[in-house]
Formats: sequence, structure tokens, C-alpha cells
Amino acid sequence: MAYETRIATAPPDSERIDEWLETVPCPVCGAEPFDVLRPARYPASAGKRELKEIYYASSDHAPLDQVVRCRSCSMVYLNPRPVPALVLSGYAEAEDPMFVAQNEARIRAFEKTLGSLLQRLKLDARWRRLLDVGCAGGAFLVAARRYGFETVGLEPSRWLASYARNRYRLDICDGVLEAGMFDPCSFDVVTLWDVMEHLPNPHETLAVAASLLQPGGLLLVNYPDIGSLAARLLGQRWPFWLGVHLLYYTRATIARQLGRAGFRVLDCRPFWPALPLGYAAQRAAPYFPAMGKVADLLEDLGLARMRLTYNMGQTLVVARLD
Repeated sequence: MAYETRIATAPPDSERIDEWLETVPCPVCGAEPFDVLRPARYPASAGKRELKEIYYASSDHAPLDQVVRCRSCSMVYLNPRPVPALVLSGYAEAEDPMFVAQNEARIRAFEKTLGSLLQRLKLDARWRRLLDVGCAGGAFLVAARRYGFETVGLEPSRWLASYARNRYRLDICDGVLEAGMFDPCSFDVVTLWDVMEHLPNPHETLAVAASLLQPGGLLLVNYPDIGSLAARLLGQRWPFWLGVHLLYYTRATIARQLGRAGFRVLDCRPFWPALPLGYAAQRAAPYFPAMGKVADLLEDLGLARMRLTYNMGQTLVVARLD
């Protein structure tokens, strides 16, 4: 089956939203029929600049684009959606000091998760090469390096990549994963933490990742699960309903997406990240306004830096290249 994306082109100075959108088939199965779950909600004044600003590291924008469900495989995704060039330029220009200020909590959470994984998989990390795609401020790379991995990162935000290189002395390349960036079969592990839901072309990214892995290599993927209990209970207030997310996977659709690229799922379980309590309250405020006052109270009480381990539907998948 051919998977074709019909791309809408636009002149560089165009401000009309419809000229910056493209219609796409289902990213998992390639089918075209869909049902609309949420109609588009663009403000009358919105243009190219407003679309581009959505694609920043910790954007809290609610989805403005139409959200649909594939009639064939039940995958949920944006359609139409902003053209990839606009999405990637937004990521490339993103700066997010507040995001990286929480890195120490992320590093500790990643250390705990990775230690548990290595023990369960009976994997010795020493001298193993690991590529982290979409590494943001480098938190996972720091944790992986402490276990003995030889690490390489890839990050579209030039600001985040520069921060991680300077702060942690990490080997990080600017950009997105494309064929030819690294030698084939040059990594033992490839990771995508909170990346899958952002990808304009997930199959292409996964196919490149597969080509970079040694036979039997591992892929670690973390994503927000729209089929999770948290997503079902919170409905429209689920915090991962974000304009920055192009794709909304369930365990069934992520397994199918990975399988199409040659990966076999070994394990799928809830992922428990950790963030400072005050920062978590600030991020929850757009969905639950009272949390803004809670964040202020936590700061006044000196409790804002306490670490909160939580799960709002985040799911970790371990897959092996067959």
C-alpha cells in the first residue's frame, strides 16, 4: 500500500491558515476515511505566526486543528494539520528556560526507570551506544551516561541542544532524524521520550531508527496514551490534549505503528515521570484554574521543589528490532 501525504504549499509571507495546512491519510494504516472527534477551532485573527508558536517545547496551547479517528484502525490524529516545515521551524526556534530548570527531577526519574529496565532486560549498558531522538535538555542522556552508555542526542530546538551541550557536556546534534545522519547499525538502543506524538511522519522516523540499530537492537518509546484510564476520566481536561501533539496513540495503535517498521513489542507499561510539585501545579493551571493558586501557596510554604511522581496516561514501550 502506498502512503501519500498531500502537502499544501504556501508563499513564505502568507498569513492564511488554510495555506499552511495539509490533508494526510492515517499515519498508522494509510486509510483515508475518518470520523471527526473535535472540529477545528482557529480564532478569526490566527495566522502563520500563531500556528508556529504552538510548536514550542512546553506549549500549553489546546488543539486548534481538527482531531479525527481513523475508521480502519481507530488511530486518532490531527487532520488537516500544519505542514511539517512550519512545525519544524517552530521547534527549531523554541527557547524554554522554565523547562530545563526542572531537569534535575527528570534526571533522577530517568535513572530510576532506566535502572529498572536494565535489570529486567538483563542488559549491561557499558560500551553500548545509545541515540536519544528529541533529547530536549539532555536529561535522559545524563541518566544513560551514568549507567555506562556511550550517548548521542538529536534535538530540533537549537536553544535546547546548545543548553544540554554546555550544561552537561553531551554529544548532541541539532535537527531531526533523517537517513544518512549516522552509519547503519551503529547503535544498540534508540530512544524517543515524548517524541512519537510530535512526529509529522512517524513511519519514516521509525524506519530510519530501525536502520541505525544493530540486529536485535532495542527501541524505547514513551507516549501519552489516549486510551488510558486518566485520559478517559479527564476527557477534555486531559493535559495531553495539546496543539503540539499531532498523534494520539493507544497501546494497539502504537504496537501497529512499531510493527510496520519492523519492531516487536516486548513490554508496555505505565511510565512515571517526576517533576517539582510547584512546576506541576503551574502546568495544570490551564486545565484546573485553582492550581494556579496552589502553585503560589506551595511557593510560599517552601514546598514548590518537592518532587512529584505521577502518571496521567504516559506509557513506556520496549520493542526489539526483529
